[in-house]
Amino acid sequence: MRKIFVFLLALLILTTNLQALAVTTETTVLTKEELNKTIKDGITWLLNAQESDGHFRYEYSPFWDRYTDDDNIVRQAGAFYIIGEAARKDTQKLYALQPALEKAAAYLDSKSINGSFNSKSFRCVYKSEKVCTLGGTSLALLGLLDLVEAYPKTASKYQKSIENYKNYLLAMKKSDEGFRDAFYLDREQKTNESSFSNGEAFLALVRYYKYKPDTELKTLIEESFDYFDETYRKDWDSNFYLWGMAALKDWYQIFPKEEHYNFTKEYTDWRISEQEVNKTSPHNRCAYIEGVTSAYSILADDKDQKKYLEEINFWLTKSRTLQLSKSNFIRISFSDGELKILRAKETSRSLGGFLTSPSEPFQRIDFTQHCVSSYLQKLTDIDKQTL
Repeated sequence: MRKIFVFLLALLILTTNLQALAVTTETTVLTKEELNKTIKDGITWLLNAQESDGHFRYEYSPFWDRYTDDDNIVRQAGAFYIIGEAARKDTQKLYALQPALEKAAAYLDSKSINGSFNSKSFRCVYKSEKVCTLGGTSLALLGLLDLVEAYPKTASKYQKSIENYKNYLLAMKKSDEGFRDAFYLDREQKTNESSFSNGEAFLALVRYYKYKPDTELKTLIEESFDYFDETYRKDWDSNFYLWGMAALKDWYQIFPKEEHYNFTKEYTDWRISEQEVNKTSPHNRCAYIEGVTSAYSILADDKDQKKYLEEINFWLTKSRTLQLSKSNFIRISFSDGELKILRAKETSRSLGGFLTSPSEPFQRIDFTQHCVSSYLQKLTDIDKQTL
């Protein structure tokens, strides 16, 4: 009898998820309660993935109850960043996130080394023993800025680290171009750029400016935008879009300019049209819709505002089917002609995390990071609601 019940429950969940994956003309708008629960469960999953030294276990298989051996330092910093984002939005202090943030800050500091370049001394997060990563350091800086904004009494403790990470970003800035993607301690420096890391560094410097305004930094940020505007208009880049929109969202609040608006609109229209083909795909697209959600803050009064909001609502509703919960913890798998029912093994490790896709039933910290960010922005920045 129990097997029949589980099978019927699995069919019900599968049917519900398939309906969410289908393209429909009606757009479901998640309620404040649904958004809050999604955010809370996602943050809880990340906290449960954190170890005592601050490291986040990178990828979990909820149906086999085991972690993979993979890891990525940039995504470690990304997990730090999203918990920081939640902390600074948690104005009522409903979440007790300071211990997790301080542990993550300590872990990233243990993975940082000192260096100097372009007449600047700095500290940077390394991806291998003698190679620093621009993306990882940018996200580490963002996490620290969130930490001291959410918990001002920690400012003196992290002031030096904030300055050291910021100096690394400035040292990596190329004249009239973007940022070097890496710094090498024992060999000649390369000039390679990464569209991902360019966007992450752009956002980190914008946030630093909000933390400590500086005329020279303002000029550097505006020059960076001019370069990104010229570079990515030639060939729109989906990787830069995610972090570039987050940066412009904050910058536009301080210095709104027509060129920022036009860049955001044209880029967003391209990004949405590019993703139209993926509306029936079951794969996790939270990184895509996170960028659109950031852009919406600039485009909220645009004539196409309804189109942008419907796009956000569609993907947030769809993405939610990838989050395991007490009512959504079973999957059906077809392998070698055999139907299998997969049930999440360990609720404290699995519930709240977002799957990569039904065919890749793993929960990675970066997918959950991007998903939580999307729902958090929708709740607090678009709907103007509180956690």
